[in-house]
Amino acid sequence: MKKFDPKRPLWLYKLREYLLLFDGSSEEERMLAYRYGWHIFSINRQHFEDFSHFIRRRKWFVYLSLIYPILLTFLSLLLAISVLTIDVTLKVPMALIFSGITAGIIYNLIGNTLKNIRETSIFLKYVDPTEKLANFREFETLDFLDREAALLFYENMRAKRDYAVIETSENKLDKTEKLLAIDFLLGGPGTLNELINKLCLDPNCSLSKEGVYRVLGEILTASPDNIKKDITKKVSEIRYGANLSPKRIDQLRNVKAIFNQAKLGSKASEIDRLIDTMESPRVGLKNGVEYH
Repeated sequence: MKKFDPKRPLWLYKLREYLLLFDGSSEEERMLAYRYGWHIFSINRQHFEDFSHFIRRRKWFVYLSLIYPILLTFLSLLLAISVLTIDVTLKVPMALIFSGITAGIIYNLIGNTLKNIRETSIFLKYVDPTEKLANFREFETLDFLDREAALLFYENMRAKRDYAVIETSENKLDKTEKLLAIDFLLGGPGTLNELINKLCLDPNCSLSKEGVYRVLGEILTASPDNIKKDITKKVSEIRYGANLSPKRIDQLRNVKAIFNQAKLGSKASEIDRLIDTMESPRVGLKNGVEYH
């Protein structure tokens, strides 16, 4: 089973945290473990407060798991050497020495874990969604396998560098751009139209296309007829990129800006490739002569 299995049950994730299985040898791995933990909590309909409470509780669990073995070793050694015929002033120091050796062994075994839990409060304060929303959003964009991004996030956290607040775009998307953005999010060209068709044909949904267009029209402040024209024709034409006008290319750029703002780089790159295809010079042959 892979380390950051996104489908792992919540109870199993908690158990692995208590067993210190997510405390690696690097700071970025701990950041990825936090991101993974929040993912598990969120898909189980838990709030960030629940996740925060859990990792705080884990902190004290680790401290207690360190204290109890040392205390038990101290008492055991004190009992063992009590039978020795040496002065009592020597027995206590001997017990302290052996307890210290035990503590050193334990610290070497879980020293990195102790460093991580010392940084728990720093982390929780840095990503507190009620006060540091931009930091929290950046934390949520971390991928479980992106160690480089996790290291950068850790360095910013330790340096107390807050991420910039994402400002609301002043260039509001028009109706066509909004539907275009939805279509890009769903997948290939015309996916939104296909989804509406499937829903309307599904007997369990009992939807009519006119009703769907009317609801979308209310949401996007447009007439149902215009919504229908955009979904069934305009959006697909733009996505296929056949002889797009400058206006259509500008609409693509506006949608791309929103994806960049939302840090959906793959979708922004997809639009870039489409625009590049439209703007690249067309080369052909006419009477055996190359022309542009």
